[in-house]
Amino acid sequence: MFLTRRLRPVDSLIGAHGLSSFCLGLALPYTAIYLADQPGVGTGGVALFYASSGIANLVVALLLSTGILKLGRVPLGVLGTQLWLAGYLGVSVIGSHLSAVAAAIGVGAGQGCIMAAIIPLINVLITPEERRQVFARRYAVLNATLALGSLVSGLLTVVLPRSVIPYFFVVNAVGVLPLTVAIIAVRRHLPAPTKEEQESEAAPLPLLGLWKVMLPVALFQLAASLFAFSQFDATAPLITTGLMDMPLFMVSLMLFLVVTVIVFCQRPMTRRLEEKPEMTGLHIAVALWVAGYVVAGLFAFAPFGLRMAGLLVYVVLFGLGECAYSCSFHPWLISVVPDSELTRANALVNSMMGVGKFAGPSVGIGLALSGNATVVWLGLAASCTVVTVLTRLLMNRRGTAAPAVSEQLQ
Repeated sequence: MFLTRRLRPVDSLIGAHGLSSFCLGLALPYTAIYLADQPGVGTGGVALFYASSGIANLVVALLLSTGILKLGRVPLGVLGTQLWLAGYLGVSVIGSHLSAVAAAIGVGAGQGCIMAAIIPLINVLITPEERRQVFARRYAVLNATLALGSLVSGLLTVVLPRSVIPYFFVVNAVGVLPLTVAIIAVRRHLPAPTKEEQESEAAPLPLLGLWKVMLPVALFQLAASLFAFSQFDATAPLITTGLMDMPLFMVSLMLFLVVTVIVFCQRPMTRRLEEKPEMTGLHIAVALWVAGYVVAGLFAFAPFGLRMAGLLVYVVLFGLGECAYSCSFHPWLISVVPDSELTRANALVNSMMGVGKFAGPSVGIGLALSGNATVVWLGLAASCTVVTVLTRLLMNRRGTAAPAVSEQLQ
């Protein structure tokens, strides 16, 4: 009874999203491997799958941000979960390039709808004072459950034949249904729109005006995805095992360590930053990422033990940067636009994350062509620094702090 009383609608929503993230973790490490092994798909089909998924995500973001697609938060979230369900059920039976494209469209469009809906839903269920803590907790939950799912599927593939992999995709598809239920269930907890919100929805901000207000936020999200998140996911493993001659287990150790840092350091970082402006937290995040790149670059050609230590320090700093990012970015986004524009704004910013994930690995691979690990790490450090400085200058020029928003909307 005590737990029932304590469980808030926002907690149910985050918990259901965490369960879906766990199921995604089961499938995520094996998607490319599974598709490449399928007759009629191959490595060309893998590239086609990811490209189609990214394009579908971007199309959904554009449809939402332009106002062509107008759906409330709850219907949009439900639509996203059903597209995700259909997409991953399709992945389990992919046998051709055409079926790969069809499944990828479901996955990419579903993700676009879910991400555009979930942030406004969480925001409306909490008070402004809770934003830093709640969004930080959501980030930690999603990271921990994703890593746990990957660990479980890795252990299962050790004791079971490779034929079990398609079932991971089925579980991932079905695992989104509790999120569907949670999204529908929170409908009754949503506050009725005020008269001002109804008038604002009747006359939405023009696309150009929305872009003007959101440009610094979108640019920061693009930079974070291009030069931080996608680099940890794609470039860091490549450089670690290739240019730095580290054993393969180091990649798994890095993933385990970054999740551990996020889980145990998220709350202390949030407490330190909750009284400071959101941009302060984002500056700290970038400073930590840059420091991690510099350490990895300086130790890239040291003896084996120091190379490993340098990489582990990079991972710890990267994880701390994620903690600062997670409790700062979405509260910053929310403070920039009126609630009535939050779904469109979130879709627009989410499209930048998709673009960054799609293009980011190419940045790292391009730097890796130098054949020098130090060039890669320091190049990423310089890129992070330059884009962040440009974002800050643009924000100062446009005056995107919350008190100036109403003036820009006129």
